[in-house]
Amino acid sequence: MPYSGDIGIERILNEIAYEFGYEPICENDHTIALQKGGTIISLEPGGQVELSAEPVRSIHEVKAQLDGFFFELKTIAHFIGPVEWIATGIHPFSSLDDIEWIPKRRYEIMARYLGRQGKRAHDMMKRTATNQVNLDYHSEEDAIEKIHLALAITPIAAAMFANSSISRGKLNGYVSERLNIWRYTDPGRSGLILSLICQHCNFSDYLNYVLDVPMMFLVRDGKWIVTRNLTFRKFIKRGYQGLTPTQSDFELHLSTIFTDARFKQYMEIRGMDGQRGHLIPAVSAFWKGILYDAEARRAAARVVRNFKDREIIKLHQDVERLGFRAKIKSIRVLDLARELVRISEKGLTRQGILNQSAQDEAIYLGPLKEEILKRGKTPGEQTAELWQGIFKHDRRALIDYLKI
Repeated sequence: MPYSGDIGIERILNEIAYEFGYEPICENDHTIALQKGGTIISLEPGGQVELSAEPVRSIHEVKAQLDGFFFELKTIAHFIGPVEWIATGIHPFSSLDDIEWIPKRRYEIMARYLGRQGKRAHDMMKRTATNQVNLDYHSEEDAIEKIHLALAITPIAAAMFANSSISRGKLNGYVSERLNIWRYTDPGRSGLILSLICQHCNFSDYLNYVLDVPMMFLVRDGKWIVTRNLTFRKFIKRGYQGLTPTQSDFELHLSTIFTDARFKQYMEIRGMDGQRGHLIPAVSAFWKGILYDAEARRAAARVVRNFKDREIIKLHQDVERLGFRAKIKSIRVLDLARELVRISEKGLTRQGILNQSAQDEAIYLGPLKEEILKRGKTPGEQTAELWQGIFKHDRRALIDYLKI
């Protein structure tokens, strides 16, 4: 779908704003996002529609937010024409040239910069999608424990949610092409950064890493300024073109750190492919079950405690093609995934947050257990088998399978 035109993404945003009471956010007279309270609907560079929902306490509320978002998208699509929304990790049909760039200055600068850093950077920007989870922390010790554990088990989670096996209308040879795309985007600011997996890292280590990542841009008086050969550390010491750093500059710089887990005012976990709609709550539930329960964190840490940092990074790469068949120290990722989901399930049950039917949040792991772990096949493998089998390479069948 193009950004512009009678049946385009900008029109859809404007219709959602009108129908559901959002405030449009514009740049150069183009609608690029919507806001209502603490909820923002924004666009990624290739027109991927992203919900940034306001903070909630439970996965039950996450599910309600998601249902509301899907209702809004489908309602507007019904009124304006032949539009269907799919939820997956990569665009299954379009090539780079098929996808219109969103007219946003930030993306224009990023495209130019990242295009020089990695051969697949524009694929990342325009063709991929993910489900991210934002979690809070109450101290430096708590934050470091969580990010270290999150990075250590990210390759296993990436396998469970590997869901980008079909692109440009054919099998691409991966269960998660999205992982491979990120590996060739900008290695210095993305993926699993070795220094951050270290068990003894702290906020100072993370800060030192961030300070030495090259900056892309600054904003002054609403104008975007391209920076060249500048890290934030240099910016602090020397300034740039007569400018001195501000808190807003640093927060903007933090938004250009694309590691699989990163700190802002919260911790953001980013390493999973986008899922079919009914599996999205399982992503949040998996991480909440482990990271919000001290006993679960200890149990999960025991699962990965004997894995060396470089073995974890190697596993992350192997998962791109092998998924559950990848191994670390002769242990199958499938077995590790099943154990971590058991740990998460117990963690959610101990947290004891119930819905109106007196069910705890472990119910959201049900589809993950039954459809993925019980079958022993990643979402990407299952989609590939359907594409080759009963779908018979029929695009309509694949759209029906992936649509929300």
